[in-house]
Amino acid sequence: MKNWKKLLACLLVGLMALTVFTACDASVGAPMSPKRSNAESAKALCKQFDNMTYSKDLSEKAYYVAYWVASYPGSCKVEKTELSWQGSIGNDAKAQMKIGRYADTFDLMGIGKGIGGGMGNNDFVPGFYIDTDLESNGTSDIIFVLPTDGRKTDTMTKAAKGKTKLGVAYVVKDGVRYAVVLFG
Repeated sequence: MKNWKKLLACLLVGLMALTVFTACDASVGAPMSPKRSNAESAKALCKQFDNMTYSKDLSEKAYYVAYWVASYPGSCKVEKTELSWQGSIGNDAKAQMKIGRYADTFDLMGIGKGIGGGMGNNDFVPGFYIDTDLESNGTSDIIFVLPTDGRKTDTMTKAAKGKTKLGVAYVVKDGVRYAVVLFG
């Protein structure tokens, strides 16, 4: 019986020591996850651009992209102010991207399939940086660069020109929200 008490005491001491060394934030070390925006977070971003209004439809499309990035087994790299996600893109999707048909591009990549049926109309442009070799033949890498929440980038400013609507969703990694912004 004495040995059981000693073993139990050691286990409890070990458990208490382990709790001291763990982080308090449960999101640290958690896998990436998508997060919908609420109207307040989107409106805060709208204030950074002239004549911009919140669009629930564009926010839902932005969520499809966030869901894809968080779920698709691409590779991710976190910099100080951005998250880079790398995957692949085929010729059909690259052809649609060349002519600015982002809904068709994302549909061909599988974004939105299964959770909403697809991206719908080609009525938006991404406010996040996309890098791919559009001139290559066959499958090539595509990189989405998502800024931290609340940050206004040059890519966003260029995409917002002539647009009046904004939608946003987030990819959450290690407790940090990275914005997927669409303008329409």
